Parts: sequence; structure tokens; C-alpha cells
Amino acid sequence: MPTTTTRRTKSQWWELIEAQASSELSQKAFCEQRGVSVASFGYWKRKLKPGTDPQGSDEPIVAKPAAETSDAWIELPLAVQSSKRKTGAWTIELDLGQGVSLRLTQQA
Repeated sequence: MPTTTTRRTKSQWWELIEAQASSELSQKAFCEQRGVSVASFGYWKRKLKPGTDPQGSDEPIVAKPAAETSDAWIELPLAVQSSKRKTGAWTIELDLGQGVSLRLTQQA
């Protein structure tokens, strides 16, 4: 089943963080219940520390590339749909910019 990426505003992330804090659920259980990535939730929880303005801009927030932020996680959508037959082989290629690519391959 393909996964989809939901874009949330700062105020929507703030509401989710407050809802988790007031719930009796662990961060992982809360994220599973709400269909939220644990990594993204943790990123925004750190980013929207107490004292920040949760209202800010109401534009959807997209994580910056790792080169622009320190220890940030970037959520990657599932790009390849699985076929009915499972071969065990896969290839992942990451374009790192400036003509540099990283390719990981597993043979069947």
C-alpha cells in the first residue's frame, strides 16, 4: 500500500504536539494512532520548542535539506509501488547534488 505525505502548517504541528502532551499516550503510540511519522513529529517537537510562535505563517512547512539544517530528518515518500511478485532485488539512488549520486543495490 503506497504511503502519502501530508503537508501540515506550523499551527497544525503545534496542535498535534499539544494533543500528544495532554494525552496519556507515548509519542510513538500517539503518532501511530494519528497516522503521523514519528520522525517528523520529533523534528517538529524540537523545532517548535516552548517560546516559539506557533501562529507564524500558515503556509505548509516542508523540511529543509540536511545540508541546510543540523541533524534534521527528511521524510521521503514511497516512490516505487510494490509489484505482486516479490523478487527481493531493489535499487535506491540518491542525488546528493553537485554531480554526486549514491546508489544502493541488492541483487535477487
